Amino acid sequence: MKGRLGILGGCSGRKKKKEVCGGLLSLLPDDVFVDILAKLPRLDLVALATVSRRHRNIAACHKLWSMRYRLKSVEPYMYVYMHMYPDPSPRWFVFHPVQRRLKRIHAPPRSFCPAAAPVEGSCFVRTDRGIYTIGGLLMDGKPTSGVTFFDCIDHKVYQVAPMKMARSGASASLIEERKIYVFGGCFAADSDSSNCWVEVYDIHTKTWELLSVVSTPPKIKMPLKIKQSMTMMHEKNVYMVAEDGEIFFFSTSECRVLAAGGVKDSDPENHNDWRLYDETFICRGVGGRVLWRSLYKLGWNEVKGLEELQKQHIIKICAFPPDRIAIFWSQGPAYQTLELWFTEVSLKGHWETEDEFQLWGNIESSAAVFSDSSITAFHLLYADSFFL
Repeated sequence: MKGRLGILGGCSGRKKKKEVCGGLLSLLPDDVFVDILAKLPRLDLVALATVSRRHRNIAACHKLWSMRYRLKSVEPYMYVYMHMYPDPSPRWFVFHPVQRRLKRIHAPPRSFCPAAAPVEGSCFVRTDRGIYTIGGLLMDGKPTSGVTFFDCIDHKVYQVAPMKMARSGASASLIEERKIYVFGGCFAADSDSSNCWVEVYDIHTKTWELLSVVSTPPKIKMPLKIKQSMTMMHEKNVYMVAEDGEIFFFSTSECRVLAAGGVKDSDPENHNDWRLYDETFICRGVGGRVLWRSLYKLGWNEVKGLEELQKQHIIKICAFPPDRIAIFWSQGPAYQTLELWFTEVSLKGHWETEDEFQLWGNIESSAAVFSDSSITAFHLLYADSFFL
């Protein structure tokens, strides 16, 4: 452990661990200990959590993280879930804010997460302290009901109660910071039934429940695969795009699916990684383009100012706090070392004319963040950022 932990420990190696555990620091009351830890860098807290059970409990306690937010001791951290071939399973990475590189997070002990990890078809939900991986296809091609939680505080993966139905190609949304709604992806014989299309996980009670859904118009066929889902209207409604581009709305208060009268997205196969900022959608298009459109209009427009990215193979975009987006793109043919690049983009809207609004992007930084000569290919499954 480096940085301020080195000052607290006063020594190195095993002696430091023993000193921190049994020295003056361990004699401090919890309240004083929390006050000290609230000022430490985020990655030092992760290291400190490995020292003892007391350190781990305090490093993960709600009071500590509330104090860190209040003191503005938090920093933006990016977490990436990536499958590197020929590795059999995906792995988690953290984007180091100082070194500006993706760092592998060591796999947890088998006792935390004994199940095999799905390799594709999973959906992901971000909470204030971690990420749920829900369903997906296993190596044998079968869908799973398995769910895991990656804790961004202690960097461990935990097994969560499985869903009642195996799902792949579903989409999920977090509602009011408490419940995770999972839509579609159910391959049962009655997969279009209103009785199994939506499943809800209560984060507090750690239980799953199948919901009986009504639809408008009545008896519409529920889409098997949901390509995108985003919460809107104060996290009460969910905007969904099916695999064929058809648009639906889901009301959590009424448990009702509303079809948008057959309205479809223009090119669902090539519009990926949707994000909703206020009343503006942003997505990843083809040819290195980032696109945007209004919540109330179907026509997509290109984000201006990012023309140099059109030469690159963009594989993922996501939010990057406080008001930017992160763009990941790969570089290098198979016979060379593959590199993953990260570009940070700020966005700003301009009224070009009295009637024409345009979104502009400005590249703030761009650099290679990961390379490995031993891998033949990689699949970036998920990326998102946190203030931690």
